[in-house]
Amino acid sequence: MKTLMLLIALMGLARYCSKTKEYNMPAQHTHREKLLKAIAPELESQDSLQKTIATKFKETIKTEYPQYQPDNATLTDLKARWNDSISVKVIGGNWCSDTRLELPRLCRVLDGVGAHADSFGYFKVDKDKKPVNNDFATKQSVTRVPTVFVFRDGKLLGQIVETPVKSWEVDLNKLLLLH
Repeated sequence: MKTLMLLIALMGLARYCSKTKEYNMPAQHTHREKLLKAIAPELESQDSLQKTIATKFKETIKTEYPQYQPDNATLTDLKARWNDSISVKVIGGNWCSDTRLELPRLCRVLDGVGAHADSFGYFKVDKDKKPVNNDFATKQSVTRVPTVFVFRDGKLLGQIVETPVKSWEVDLNKLLLLH
């Protein structure tokens, strides 16, 4: 009887070990989703002005992100240069029209090159360009927003201030070509 029980247990163990295990990887969040998450506290704010501005930003994200159509050839070229060592940090203000217009477009390009959303950060400043939180923005001196900082392996490659010269994909591509 003990031998039979041991045999059944071993067969069960062998069956368990031979099963193909499925691992569900969490879906990579998009930069758009990360940007929406960054403004979420203001959407829930008791301050009606903050809430109104954040709501306007949310609507702009919903319209500008899908409307922005990056140049495919440039995006393909940028994608070939992009790797996990590159990160982007943006200092902006929900109140700023350039921030509201340009960040969804930047996010569209970052998603287009397959950049990991964890390599993107949005750091808010108030209308006096003072950091809202004690974060990356505290250590920077910005006079215009948005200011986009591009890093490779933690080393600053350059900045894009307010709006790109040509387009997000062209300006980012040129920045990576220079370094």
